[in-house]
Amino acid sequence: MLFPNSRVPPLRAAGCSVLVRPVLVRAVWIVLLASCENFINLEPIGFSIYPGGDNTVLDTENTALSVRFDTAMDHLETRKALSVGSTGGAVRGDTLWQGDTLYFHPLEPWLPGVRYSLSLEGTIYALDGREDRVSKHVPFYALSREAAPYGLGFSPADGASVGVSSGGGAFVRIVFSRPMDRQSTADAFSLEGVGEKEPRWFDDDTVMEVHPKNSLAPWTVYRWTLSDKARSRGGVPLGKGMNGSFVTDADRVLPRVTEVYPLIRGGPESGSRWIKTGAAAENGLGHNQALGIEFNKAMDESVLRSVRFDPPLAGRTEGWTPLTVVFIPDRDPEPEKIYTLYVSADSRDTGGLAMAAEFSFSFTVDIPYLRVISLDAGRGNIGPVQNGSYPAETILPEGIITLALRFSHILEGSAQTAAVLAIRLEPYFPGTLAPVSLRSVRWWSGDTLIVQWEGIEQNVLPERHYYRLVLPGGRNGISDGRGSYLKEDMFFFIEGE
Repeated sequence: MLFPNSRVPPLRAAGCSVLVRPVLVRAVWIVLLASCENFINLEPIGFSIYPGGDNTVLDTENTALSVRFDTAMDHLETRKALSVGSTGGAVRGDTLWQGDTLYFHPLEPWLPGVRYSLSLEGTIYALDGREDRVSKHVPFYALSREAAPYGLGFSPADGASVGVSSGGGAFVRIVFSRPMDRQSTADAFSLEGVGEKEPRWFDDDTVMEVHPKNSLAPWTVYRWTLSDKARSRGGVPLGKGMNGSFVTDADRVLPRVTEVYPLIRGGPESGSRWIKTGAAAENGLGHNQALGIEFNKAMDESVLRSVRFDPPLAGRTEGWTPLTVVFIPDRDPEPEKIYTLYVSADSRDTGGLAMAAEFSFSFTVDIPYLRVISLDAGRGNIGPVQNGSYPAETILPEGIITLALRFSHILEGSAQTAAVLAIRLEPYFPGTLAPVSLRSVRWWSGDTLIVQWEGIEQNVLPERHYYRLVLPGGRNGISDGRGSYLKEDMFFFIEGE
């Protein structure tokens, strides 16, 4: 029996709750019982995780993770509680239910040496109505627990000034904490704006140098990166990516032409090398000579295509020394003509620096025209005038005349022969004059030619008889064999007297 003022605590049993509450009816306490029809399971949801222990090393790079529950679960809500991550962020994967077990399959293979973590955190729901708040984290590795490699240092320093070639420091050197896999590390390296590169390895593959195969552009900022795709020799990815930059502005001296001078080919004792003549380039370039163009810096071979002349001068440009190129004319320049040499502003030194402006230089060659300075037809030396008329002493009956021609230069042997064959005397007026014939030829000296013709008809006044003496000029005309030639065809009219 219950008595007034007695305290009856509420009762709770597994699967049912009972509430006992005293009620006073006619001074009698009556106990009302509230009951339920079903039992409620208050036990926690059980589960086990694979890998089961901390820092377990998975056997393969594709091993699946799993969470096995001891009861049927709400698949959708339970999936939300499962996640996998690493220092690099969340790991993507596919989840799959098989019975009461939830599996996680990575989309990409597990990486050796990386510390991963499987987490089951949040609220999970069983189909029998239970729910639990869980927070479980299991760290693990795959294949190996080898420590991740990292960069100990690099050069050139970030933002440093270097030259444009490997010899001037235009390459990247990285020192690693562990021997690296060559291929993956080279593939993970990039250098903006650079084409072909050559990786070189040192110190048991703990040092990588990347050399551009071609010179870089001057005064340019180059940036490089090494991603965490680089791996150690054991397959462990780089712990952290690296990056840096450098500027190819160490060389600030622009190339320029410092001197132009005539060159002559030396004899056998010099090995047929070019030798300076010592003459000034403004007016000292002579027969069979070349023009040396000297720079203040070693030039790139592209300068060989940057030399031109106005008026055009056919020839070729060759390297002579690191600082000098030589222009070799195909033939002697024209006498007494002004030429201008141009070197393009695009000409670059071996470091890639271009000239500040185009270079120009005007000159005349030391090759005068050949001239006829006197003509003697038997009446004394006369300074000949183009198309002038000259009486010649005629010896009868053969009609022989003797002409002495003196040139301004001595003619070489082969040039003397060519001159004899080129000179001709032909009837001019009246048209009834008979042809003449060459009687004899003799070089009195290197510059004086004695020529006899026969068949000349004397003047019969009032009729005058004219014969035209022709001396061919131009490059294919009479020359001295050393570059000088008659500027134009010469014509003199000879009268028989």
